[in-house]
Amino acid sequence: MYSFKFLLVFALGSFFFAPLRAQYKRRGEILQSRLNKKSAPKKTADFRLEQLLGKWQELERKKRIDSSAVSYNDSIQLKFSDSNKVMTRTSTLTSMAMVGEAQIDEDNVLTAAADEYTIKSVTTNYLVLDDNDQYLHYLKKVNNFWYETLGKSPVKQDIYDTPISVTINAILGKWFVYRRRAKPGAINDNVLLIKHLDIPDKLNEHTATGNVVFYNGQHTRQSACTVSLEGSKIKIAAGKNSWDFSVYQADTENFVFGNSTLLYFSKPAMGN
Repeated sequence: MYSFKFLLVFALGSFFFAPLRAQYKRRGEILQSRLNKKSAPKKTADFRLEQLLGKWQELERKKRIDSSAVSYNDSIQLKFSDSNKVMTRTSTLTSMAMVGEAQIDEDNVLTAAADEYTIKSVTTNYLVLDDNDQYLHYLKKVNNFWYETLGKSPVKQDIYDTPISVTINAILGKWFVYRRRAKPGAINDNVLLIKHLDIPDKLNEHTATGNVVFYNGQHTRQSACTVSLEGSKIKIAAGKNSWDFSVYQADTENFVFGNSTLLYFSKPAMGN
């Protein structure tokens, strides 16, 4: 009789405690898996925040899908300080600045306040960011943002009412139009606006060839062009389209051209 009770108690005990042992084993396996995951080495970033200290201004934007240049009016401006802080601004005139934390995570993901990018490359003067959506953003390190210099230029330079005579060598290179100044009615959907000028090949003292990126409305086009220069007069011819302007400034940092109703302000583009 006692043997029967003992066997019955042993059987019931095995029935109740077996699931507990199995459950404990499963939890132990999960815990061990988590510990192994924590101990796995993280991939470190290829870049450091120290490389980004200073001010960066977007000079060019391209589509991720085919690297074609696009027009935009929300130029990115980033200012990194030595306290892991960053100031972000996305317009030369109208947007408010935002200050937040700066951090570079694994896989080179840059968190800049409320924005997030993937860093593609960093050099002393140039920074390329991928917004992981549509565009690649090309930024250049600057001493001052463009909006910080507005109103601080000498009066004569700011008026630009007198064309100057320049040589073809003064305008060779890649130029990115960052600002236009137009009188009312000068711009409409039929006006072809220049965005980029790439003038690498000098043919003679008055002529060079290259490419021009221009747009009207929502359509952007790129075309081979010939640039003719005679004193202060410049002509850009691209197939059936052409522009006749005067030159108002041409040096290593600025190329200002246009006419009495529309002025283009350009600076050297990335890689120039």
